[in-house]
Amino acid sequence: MTKTKHKIVMFMVAAIAAASLAITGCKKTETTTGEGQKYTCEMHPEIVQDKPGKCPKCGMALTQKR
Repeated sequence: MTKTKHKIVMFMVAAIAAASLAITGCKKTETTTGEGQKYTCEMHPEIVQDKPGKCPKCGMALTQKR
């Protein structure tokens, strides 16, 4: 495989991965909060909040931590 073809394949893999992450990041978060519930970013698990919202790093919706 030539370097150019290899770069194209790697770009396509990265694009597909980014698209799938964007789709999973569109999940609706729970709107009611109870005691002890935590919300986190799927891309940045170090971001943890006690209410739903958006990740301050990437803007994705926070999902309820299980």
